Amino acid sequence: ALSFSKTIDNDNDRQHHNNTDERDDDGNESDIKPAPSYVFDPPKSRFEWRRTPVPARFLGVKDHAALKDLPHKIFLNASISEVLCTTTAEALAMGKFAVIPNHPSNDFFLQFPNCLAYRTMDECVEKLQYALSHDPEPLTEEQAYTFTWEAATERLIKSSIVTKRDAMERDLGGIDKRDERAAWIHAETGKKHGFLRKLFTKDDDTTASGGEISDGEKSTSDKSN
Repeated sequence: ALSFSKTIDNDNDRQHHNNTDERDDDGNESDIKPAPSYVFDPPKSRFEWRRTPVPARFLGVKDHAALKDLPHKIFLNASISEVLCTTTAEALAMGKFAVIPNHPSNDFFLQFPNCLAYRTMDECVEKLQYALSHDPEPLTEEQAYTFTWEAATERLIKSSIVTKRDAMERDLGGIDKRDERAAWIHAETGKKHGFLRKLFTKDDDTTASGGEISDGEKSTSDKSN
């Protein structure tokens, strides 16, 4: 099941393990045991998962707004795959500590005093210890406004503004054409089955460059044959 198993990697490690159990640095017998190594042992099937479930208690769906008045003051989110994570924003907006990785996906949150960012696991422990022994700072009006939909809309509009100079540079650099092509591919992928596969393979219904042959081209080809 979802567990950690104590392992000894090979015979050499086993021999070293035995030797360190028996003698200390002075050659005397010692009771100090070396730190064991562990490997992650995920369940091999859903049936094994059911027999030995994850050792955690899930409380089900909760209204996040109801968490504001709870005595808990620390939110720990170790994820680095969520950009501008909603739950981290909610925790900070509620005036709680947010302990998160110092990662580009979390750059927006670093401006808040209750955001405790870490780079290593040791730093993570230090941030948690700090949060346990301190109280979060109350949000100022400006900080609280940053979490509103109005402020988010303002940031969206500001980031989407294209000046005349920007437009000229995009046109000269061919950025607009590349963006239009990428948008077209994205739209066509959702409409046509196997579209991406046809881009990289050649069959009876594709041209040598990988593009699809239109009905008109097919009829012209048939006549020439």
